[in-house]
Amino acid sequence: MDSWPRVLVVQHGARHRYAIPRMLHESGYLAGLYTDSSSHSNLGAVASVLKGAASRQLHRVARRRISGIPRNLIRSSDVNTRCEAFNSLCGENSGSTLDLFRKRHERLSRKMIRWGLRDANVVYSMYYENLDFLHWAKGQGCLSVVDVYVSPLTDEIMAKHNSCFAQESGFYDADPIKTKLKMWAEVAGLADILLCPSEWVATGVRELSPEHADKIRIVPYGCSINYEGRLNQPVRGRVLFAGSDVVRKGIQDLAEAATLLKESNPDIEVQIAGSVPDVIKSHPVCADLVFLGRLEPNAMKDAFLSADVFVLPSLSEGYAGVVAEAVGAGCPVIVTKESGSFVQHHEEGLVVPSEDPAELAKAIVRLVDNRELRDRCAKNCLESLDAYTIDTWRKKLSAVIEETLSS
Repeated sequence: MDSWPRVLVVQHGARHRYAIPRMLHESGYLAGLYTDSSSHSNLGAVASVLKGAASRQLHRVARRRISGIPRNLIRSSDVNTRCEAFNSLCGENSGSTLDLFRKRHERLSRKMIRWGLRDANVVYSMYYENLDFLHWAKGQGCLSVVDVYVSPLTDEIMAKHNSCFAQESGFYDADPIKTKLKMWAEVAGLADILLCPSEWVATGVRELSPEHADKIRIVPYGCSINYEGRLNQPVRGRVLFAGSDVVRKGIQDLAEAATLLKESNPDIEVQIAGSVPDVIKSHPVCADLVFLGRLEPNAMKDAFLSADVFVLPSLSEGYAGVVAEAVGAGCPVIVTKESGSFVQHHEEGLVVPSEDPAELAKAIVRLVDNRELRDRCAKNCLESLDAYTIDTWRKKLSAVIEETLSS
């Protein structure tokens, strides 16, 4: 096999704003990017022409902009968007979330197999996505790097989780979890490298697949947000949370903490940025949260730059990019070890136990009231920025890709 890496990235959606294929292209390693609907697909082109007249779904497609990668290296298919739109018009039920996931990846895998491997000798895939294509590529002699972007323990953790949002969050029952564990075992066996963005993810891999622990390589993701020289100017007592899949990210614990804070520290305001289901926003336990809705990029920057503290009491992540974005703004953070961040206790912020609203509330009060500690953590955030840059991520990723071929 040629020792020069030629990597074919296969991904659904605009994960990391297509940073992975872009970085591999910058390193001279990208053979191609295969993805679903984007600004480069036919529907994306239509949406770009229609602009404001495009449907909400087409507008989402148009927002998936791929930059920094030559067009001749990109294949972007609308097969899933078309099929799902047709099924919706016909009133056909797509089945469970897991059924829909598998259908999407089976359809796109068939398309990618027809596209071929180009001159790739490595396929970069994500979690248990595109399994059919990964099997085929391995059969053609390709090596595989699998990005384990969330802990494989997550589904079991969430299935056991019991909160006021258990029904609203759509936790899986035992059978789909068993199916997902089989899919995980399949992809762990296919992978030559299991790329983990944090020690928390690596812990999950070791626990579920100890026989594949030697494949683990830890490469933290970087932060692409650019504050253009602006630094955090905190509004005292403004606590910020951001993200989707909010139950997994611990919004229920933050909501209970907010109620405790309202009684003891009424000047503290807990703000929630991101799309949150109405059934959760209207739940009585969330009465003391302030919902900002989904913020556009510039407004999100402003939120990080004005927050006194950023909080993510997650139950399980891969690597929470929002934590890196807060650190990049110079905003101290409060996280759980399950958030997958590299935040050190008393350095960039505080680390608290998960599912413990009382300890979370105490940590928030501690950073808000102790300005010396808060300012020291803010200073440490800015001094740690080199660990969060895209350039650091690119160098570590390239080193793993090179190792894949040399081993």
